[in-house]
Amino acid sequence: MARSPLTALYAAHLGAPAAAIGLLVAAVTVTGIVVKLPSGALADLFGFRRLMLAGLCVKASAPFLYPLVTAWPQLLALRLYHGLSTALYAPAASARVASLYPEARGRRLGLYGAAENAGVVLGPVVGAAVLAWVGFTPAFVVSGLIGVAALLALLPLPGGGGPKPSSPPRYVLADLRRGLAQILGDPGIRLASLAEGALYAGVGTLQAYLPLYATGIGIRIVDVGWLFGVQGVASILLRGPMGALGDRVGRRPVIVAGMSLCILCLASVPWCSDYALLLVLCAAFGAGTAMVTPSTTALIGDRAARGGYGAAMGVFGSLWDIGHAGGPILAGPLIGWLGYRITFPIVAAAIASALVCFVVGGERAFGRGARSK
Repeated sequence: MARSPLTALYAAHLGAPAAAIGLLVAAVTVTGIVVKLPSGALADLFGFRRLMLAGLCVKASAPFLYPLVTAWPQLLALRLYHGLSTALYAPAASARVASLYPEARGRRLGLYGAAENAGVVLGPVVGAAVLAWVGFTPAFVVSGLIGVAALLALLPLPGGGGPKPSSPPRYVLADLRRGLAQILGDPGIRLASLAEGALYAGVGTLQAYLPLYATGIGIRIVDVGWLFGVQGVASILLRGPMGALGDRVGRRPVIVAGMSLCILCLASVPWCSDYALLLVLCAAFGAGTAMVTPSTTALIGDRAARGGYGAAMGVFGSLWDIGHAGGPILAGPLIGWLGYRITFPIVAAAIASALVCFVVGGERAFGRGARSK
């Protein structure tokens, strides 16, 4: 909710230049690049629940600080802090699911992602509606209350994963080294991370600049929320089935199909000024992400050493976030220079390049196993 569409519109309201808006939206992801790797290893050491609670504490507090911001550099600092929420929570939560369901990992991670994307649906719709109705401050307050509710909901969850907190600190460094060794030494993990990171360069670009593009062609703010809403609905409906499909027929074909769909949709968006067609493109883009993410995440779980799920997911999340942050950061200056109709296809071409690497390198990296073929 705070990310799309509130942050981009709030940044413009504060007078941020167009080139800086991508950085402001992506700043939460910049935090993830740095923090997710160690947070995943810490989840293995101290248990998944502790890291999940720490992330939700940030999520519950950060939105209430947005109305206090008066200039966009202050907003940048707040966004970096807000990024701790996902950076701490996401690797631990994904690792928890991956460790509990080894035989149906793709389907279970797909269902987890679908639940996560319920927020992707409701957040932009509710945020845009509250913003259009009563302004920025109430919208951020609503976002904060949702974070508080999530924190309270997690409190009854039993702990899980990792040795006891009394383990020597050297085990933290050992887990970090193991995570780095996994990502550097396993070509399968590298390729899955490359695919997801490239895809999320497109996701981040849409999150940052679709609200500005849409309002620029005359679409109402409240309707902008539905562009993200239909994207999330498609993702919710399809993540579970697409994860199960990856379990059954192999993860790689599903990833290739989903990335191809996202590439076509992203390149087409700035050439469309019809609201109904934009809704279709956004829904199709959401369907593409629903095909890719459960299978890439499951690939990481498949190849992670037993007991090292958190470290592997942390490394995966860090590389994922490089794309998620890099897309809008690089797109900002390009949009200012070349416009939307050139920049969006450039980002789509970058995703296509990563897809080629995934396809070409996949046969050697994954072999012909039933799940990864």
